[in-house]
Amino acid sequence: MHILLYLALSLAFLMPQHLYARDNNLALNVDAGYDHVVMPELFSTSVLIDDDENPPIEPNIVEVKFLKLPGINGDTERVDRLIQGIKKDMPPEYDHYGHEIRRYMAGVGNIKIFKDEEYLIQQIKNVRKAEVIADFWGKHLNNEISELEKIINDNKNTTFSVRTAFKQNKVTAKTFLISLKGWIDKNKIFLMGVLNNDPEIYEILYPEIIIKSSQDRLDLYNNLTARQIKLKEIKAYQPFAMMVY
Repeated sequence: MHILLYLALSLAFLMPQHLYARDNNLALNVDAGYDHVVMPELFSTSVLIDDDENPPIEPNIVEVKFLKLPGINGDTERVDRLIQGIKKDMPPEYDHYGHEIRRYMAGVGNIKIFKDEEYLIQQIKNVRKAEVIADFWGKHLNNEISELEKIINDNKNTTFSVRTAFKQNKVTAKTFLISLKGWIDKNKIFLMGVLNNDPEIYEILYPEIIIKSSQDRLDLYNNLTARQIKLKEIKAYQPFAMMVY
């Protein structure tokens, strides 16, 4: 029985999260927008925000009951955990930081932000929640990196493979944290830009947003471009490939 449980858990950790989540009803529509980022175009009276008339299908990422991670068996596994949830998928119930960040960020760019102020404010709150979780994740990873660095440097018997894996995973984790912060920040700036404008300036003829003021039009284009650049960056990390905003 214990062997079967171990095998099932091992297979779950190897399965890409967007597939694992879909197959276990933990997230719906998770394949929508996979590896696809549309950059906006600026026109004389509008900003084109999509390449067709169908808005992105958002992943419906459900709340899960988080479980305690299995114990760590040695430095090799601890080093490996630095990139779990970043480069390596894991079941959502064990992905304490990434799953919640994606859940809060799933609908932040919905077209409703331009006409429904209550919805817009809720998305700003969601981005701020994601920001707090990302800060905790960053602190956790940086603490792990510091502790592992000391352990590896102090132990002359640490193998070359462990030292190499640590160096690679350390760079991956730190680079990811920069991308994650940038993605969340640009979404927040984009949403605050919409909040600070009168909703009447936007006329939605999807996939175009008509804006009479050239400055307001340019501001929207710039903020959206910055957001999309960071979206493309974060989607390079497999667990975040499902995101559409």
